[in-house]
This record gives sequence, C-alpha cells and structure tokens, in this order.
Amino acid sequence: MEIKRKALIDQFISINSHTNLSAIRDPEGIQVKHIQDSLEINKVLVLKPGLTLCDVGTGWWFPLLPIAINNPELQCTGIDSTRKKIDAINEMITNLKIPNVKALRTRAEDHKEQYDYVTARAVGYIDKLLPQVHHLIKKWGRLILYKQFTPEESQDIGHFGKRYRFVVQKKHKYQLFEGDIQRIIYVLKKI
Repeated sequence: MEIKRKALIDQFISINSHTNLSAIRDPEGIQVKHIQDSLEINKVLVLKPGLTLCDVGTGWWFPLLPIAINNPELQCTGIDSTRKKIDAINEMITNLKIPNVKALRTRAEDHKEQYDYVTARAVGYIDKLLPQVHHLIKKWGRLILYKQFTPEESQDIGHFGKRYRFVVQKKHKYQLFEGDIQRIIYVLKKI
C-alpha cells in the first residue's frame, strides 16, 4: 500500500507539472490534503468488497484513486466532463496498474449506470449537486459528500435529501492538521 501511495504522489507531481490539476505540489501536502482526506471515509463507513463506487467530478483523482488502491475489491468509476482531467486519470491508472478503476468522460446527469456508493468531494452545493447525481445511486445506496462544514449547508443537506428520498445516516467532522478548517463527511442513504 505504501509503495502505491508513493507512486501515486510521484505520478501526481509529474502529471500536475504539465496539466495543472492542483495548486498543491509538494509530497507532504498531497499526502495530507488529498490522500489522507480521501481515505477519511474509512473511519466512517466500511466499503464492502464486490460493490461499486462512482466518484463524481473526479478531475483531481481524489478521492477516487486512494479509495480504489485502498479497497482493491471495490469496483470504482470516476466521471468528469473535462477531457484533460480524464486523460490524466487514465494515464495514472495505466502507470500504476490499478485494475479496479476506470475513468469516463461524461456529465453526471448524462451517465446511466447506478452504484452502491457515489462520492463527491468539493464538487458543488447540495441544491445543485443532488439533482445531478441522485439517479446514479441504487436504492439503499450511499451518497458520500466531502465538504467544508457550514451550519447552513448542513441544514440544507437534510432538506434537499428528503426531497430526493435520502436520509442523513452519518456525519463525521474532522480536521487534517491543527488549525485546519472544519471538514465533514456526510453519508446519505437512499430510501
């Protein structure tokens, strides 16, 4: 796992140098702000082997690739509408030989498959995001939102969730390092 993680960081730095996917360019920043943040879900939810996950707006590869590497029995798909981002992810998947993941260039609202888990990390506010992704989640599936905590959005997540037949199953507040902004993962279950 550590070898893959180092290779992921090295590949990210290499591709980011010419594709400009993120302002975070140092190995420690990538480890903490991208990989560690992506894997925070493992403290909240057991991602069961054999199930499927879709990462919406996966352009920066996070949380898609760390989750796929950390959960090799989970079938993962990343979707994003930007060609250069999908090309970069597919280059990374090939270079790192990650067999349980694929990346597709499509918009969430046009994608037809359904998944057990859908992740969205810093993609958009709930009132715009939920109408675009609700159809991607199987009945009893989970929508996993990585957000910066605000009381207003927390309230809106409950409100808009009900409209689309989701209940908030878990809320996990955390910080990546001392003095960091308050982050939260919401797990919404489709009923």
